[in-house]
Amino acid sequence: MELEKSGIDRFNIVMSFLRTDRFHRCAAESQVKKLGIHRSQHMMLMHLARCTEPPNQAELAKAFEISPAAVTVTLQKLEKAGFVTRTSVEGNNRAKNIAITPAGMDIVRKSWELYKALDEAMLAGLTEEDLEHFASVLARMQDNLRKYSPEVATLE
Repeated sequence: MELEKSGIDRFNIVMSFLRTDRFHRCAAESQVKKLGIHRSQHMMLMHLARCTEPPNQAELAKAFEISPAAVTVTLQKLEKAGFVTRTSVEGNNRAKNIAITPAGMDIVRKSWELYKALDEAMLAGLTEEDLEHFASVLARMQDNLRKYSPEVATLE
């Protein structure tokens, strides 16, 4: 293989990439923990903050690719904490629309501040040129994975 002859170790590059992802996820989760909510609750709040219309529980289950029961458990905890409200859909008492409350939006704002600080720390010392090149490499890697495995496209 050409890359192996040139001294580039593909395995260590991929492992370093995956390790960086794991480090970022660990750092992010430690920051979210400071907000007093669980990771799944945080993800649900961040999703709700981006919704233009209040989704129902079935739509959330589909968006997160989890069971409606799992959505219910997460929403119950968020509702108990005062971060979301659930209201019946007119004409269907079983369906509930979910809306984020001002307290929930406060968590979202704090999250953006924490993530901004995390991203700044991770990218410290990198130039715009470094970041542009890295973004280009990531885009090519993603395209390569889409071509290799069509199932990857379903993840987007």
